[in-house]
Amino acid sequence: MKEIEVVHVIFKTHLDIGFTDLAENVTEQYIKSYIPKAIELADSLEKEDSSVGFVWTTGSWLIQEYLKQANNEEKRKMEAAIQKGSITWHGLPFTTHTELIDAELFQYGLSIAKRLDSQYGKETSTAKMTDVPGHTKAVIPYLASNGIKYLHIGVNPASKVPSVPSIFVWKGQDCSEIIVNYADNYGDVLKLDGLNEVMVFAHTGDNCGPPSIDDIKAEFASLQERFPNAIIKASTMDAFALKIQDIKHTLPVVYEEIGDSWIHGVATDPKKVAQYRELLRLRNGWVSQGKLEVNSEEYTQFSDWLLLIPEHTWGLDEKKHLNDYKNYSKQDFQNARERNEIVEDSVPDKYSYIGAFAIDEFDRLSEQVFTESRKNGSYQLFENSWKEQRGYIQKAVAALSADRQEEVFAAFESLEAQKREPGSETLETNKSYSLGVFTVQFAEDGSMSSLVDGNGKEWTNRQKRIGVFVYESFGVENYYRWFDEYVENTSQTYRWSDADQGKPGIELVIPRPKHEIYQPSILSLSKIETKASDDVIVHLSMPKHAVESFGSPKEVTIEYKFLKHNEQIDIELHWFDKEANRLPEAMWFSIALQVDNPNIWKLDKLGERISPLEVVRNGNRNLHSVDSGLYYYGAEGEAVIETKDSPLVSPGEKRLLQFDNTFASLEGGFHFNLYNNIWGTNFPMWYEENGKSRFTLKLKSNL
Repeated sequence: MKEIEVVHVIFKTHLDIGFTDLAENVTEQYIKSYIPKAIELADSLEKEDSSVGFVWTTGSWLIQEYLKQANNEEKRKMEAAIQKGSITWHGLPFTTHTELIDAELFQYGLSIAKRLDSQYGKETSTAKMTDVPGHTKAVIPYLASNGIKYLHIGVNPASKVPSVPSIFVWKGQDCSEIIVNYADNYGDVLKLDGLNEVMVFAHTGDNCGPPSIDDIKAEFASLQERFPNAIIKASTMDAFALKIQDIKHTLPVVYEEIGDSWIHGVATDPKKVAQYRELLRLRNGWVSQGKLEVNSEEYTQFSDWLLLIPEHTWGLDEKKHLNDYKNYSKQDFQNARERNEIVEDSVPDKYSYIGAFAIDEFDRLSEQVFTESRKNGSYQLFENSWKEQRGYIQKAVAALSADRQEEVFAAFESLEAQKREPGSETLETNKSYSLGVFTVQFAEDGSMSSLVDGNGKEWTNRQKRIGVFVYESFGVENYYRWFDEYVENTSQTYRWSDADQGKPGIELVIPRPKHEIYQPSILSLSKIETKASDDVIVHLSMPKHAVESFGSPKEVTIEYKFLKHNEQIDIELHWFDKEANRLPEAMWFSIALQVDNPNIWKLDKLGERISPLEVVRNGNRNLHSVDSGLYYYGAEGEAVIETKDSPLVSPGEKRLLQFDNTFASLEGGFHFNLYNNIWGTNFPMWYEENGKSRFTLKLKSNL
């Protein structure tokens, strides 16, 4: 290791657009307070004419938003700071769940930094994601083609860090590549063999803003003591990344997928996600038909709002804004929600220790931000933060022209669950019927237990069925397993990670919640024939206990549309009368196809085909968010499972609250998570709306 001569200090605050406060208030705080403070800090230190300096790094979105809202004087100061280099941006807008983004929206996010670069004569070559533990390799080609050479990923300190080298070259399927640097916190010291320079992240906590002048000086003094012969300077990731290029050839290479071990959160608001995905499809159609220009003002404003959906903050912090660890049972929860207040005894004594997120044991600023408004928590405010997040959909639609808005409203109407009367022809379970180009049998739960095409290929059987709906409840034992297998650094993080990753207090509920799988029973099985298709309508009811004690929907309808002129089956699942439930729960819809080589199934992420069996250890091997769906191309035939509304899928087995690093056998099919509320931090914690999820099967046998 060479003697260190230069220390690059990167000052940064982790942005949560929400979490500590409503998203609108957080954004205003950055624009009205934090950014002006950062500019003032840099100017003040510059006037002192000392070796201590300050450069503040943010995602590109904050800079764009500030420039939009600033008055002339504020804009002048910002532009002066940009030119001096005391305010800088990296190549990404903010931290996202990249698996929930499609290729076009991800590239739009990258374009924000590109536009700022062009406007101010900069060249951004680095990017940063913080908090979310992992991302999909499908982003590599888009990062590389937009000039990003280095990506820093700082992992939430209570989450499992993927088992990859601390710095490596990540290769895409098209041989594109970027350097990735992993840290087991938001960021620390990066020292590399062959370099006489290091990079140090001086992070403040979630939405805590820039440090004080005294804190900056203390940081410089501490680093000077640690590196006595080095020049300590406020710097940028770009400046340090240039040095890494000299040793890039010595770095290990990773080809595997990493994935996102927080991705289960995207199923907490099915309606929002369904509308978001519908807007992505409509946008792609308008662009491909020449109706919407990619660089137009309409496209830009529309995309700015859409981009906020996959941002990683989906509401307020439950620890701060709903510190109620008693009212979990359905009746207690309903009563507390109706009262809309957090009473004094809502935190059992055993959980009185729960408090603020902290980067490390020295993080006092996060505690200060946490305690400022904790007393203002309420059920209504907590729910309002989820409504605010849904509001991004409405604001995106409002940015469109009137004719496109009408198209959106019609599309959104088709997303609503609709009750349908049984058909005129009654069918029986376990009996063969000719439907479309297939011969089909149905099981007692409404799923297909046999599907045979015209070539005699049997695509499903009683062990591998298509269309299995179940409701799942979870117990304390599931969270014990999750903490044992996934949660890290609990001796340092327990004050906040116990609540973020768990459901403190559910063990006190009587009767004590436990893990159960609830299956439906058939009310009716019927057929309607149309000119284009044979439609089968299955009406199902769920067990009374699951409905009354938990949050299972009361009724479920599955509609199968067997097209008459090709090997395609359209499936719609509708659920009705689901009540809000604070206890952990999930709803699943499973599709298992009988194929000769299940190990060659691929997932679509941002247009890339990725194997669920090529994921690094401590990446997410259990859950993925997919774009269009799943693809199989084998010698005996081809199969496509398209999912329009529900992107979260568990390959092989239903695996929530599990992280044992095994791969489930893909012979078990694919299990789409329609909804879950297992998170305990800032995702929606309950759901009480009817819902609809659409799937399409395209099957072709070669033998």
